[in-house]
Amino acid sequence: MNLVCNVWCKEVAFFQVLKLPMFNKSVSDFFRSIVSDTIRTREEQNIVRPDMIHLLMQARAGQLDREKDASVPETGFATVQESEVGKNFQQRKDGITNDDITAQVLLFFFAGFDSVSTMMCYAVYELTLQPELQARLRREVDEAFSQCGDDLTYDVLMSMKYLDQVICETLRKWPSFIGTNRRCVRPFLIQPKRSGESVLYLESGSVVSIPIFAIQRDPKFYPNPEKFDPGRFSEENKNNIVPYTYLPFGAGPRNCIGSRFALMEGKLIVAELIRKFEFVVVEQTKVPIVLSKTNFNPIPDDGFWVGLKPRTL
Repeated sequence: MNLVCNVWCKEVAFFQVLKLPMFNKSVSDFFRSIVSDTIRTREEQNIVRPDMIHLLMQARAGQLDREKDASVPETGFATVQESEVGKNFQQRKDGITNDDITAQVLLFFFAGFDSVSTMMCYAVYELTLQPELQARLRREVDEAFSQCGDDLTYDVLMSMKYLDQVICETLRKWPSFIGTNRRCVRPFLIQPKRSGESVLYLESGSVVSIPIFAIQRDPKFYPNPEKFDPGRFSEENKNNIVPYTYLPFGAGPRNCIGSRFALMEGKLIVAELIRKFEFVVVEQTKVPIVLSKTNFNPIPDDGFWVGLKPRTL
């Protein structure tokens, strides 16, 4: 998502220079109306809901509480942590307008839609090819649902350790984006660590490309990287992962703001699917999967084909 955000911002700047709207007037008016009406209703009726609009309203009023509730379980190993830059956020002088809030809501929705659906498709595809992993995850999901009936709670969802391992390994083998980039804000010198290496000097303003896909498929960091192995992220193994070699949501001040939402959404849907269906290989299932030669991101042109065999609950 962070790459989508970067591209989105560049497109916005391009359209601003040319003084062209990104959306036609009817679309813009529709979303502005929804957000403005929601804000007005909440302010008039003193309605509080734990969502993004409420956080943005708090930020506009200078009331945003950044204290983390330690009682809320984290969404998993892949979650990125807020940087100190984000924690020290200062309200901009001209304030936050309804248009600013509308823009953030749209970005949050559109930037995460495709990446989350791709993550879920790859998770189901890999589980289809390895029935033993699928069976292990199904046992965990069935046990979790037996604890809370059909009303799956956030706490129970986040307590599923093997589900977290499956999602983490999916994001390792199939990150939503092949890379991201960062811009240096000040000169930086990288000293050589091995013989034969030279000093690398980065000038202020230099853009550094980070090949996420290549790093997460590097056998130096992940032995047998083509194998889908959720065990890499078990309790005993995940702490051995080299820092900054696992970057499905980026890292640092410009990491993905939607990592928690994406992980929760992905886990919930995979859990519901595996509870109700058995994933089976069908004639159209590509083994190995054939990636698109025209799409920038690692997805197949023909989509994901697996069979869903209903279970008797």
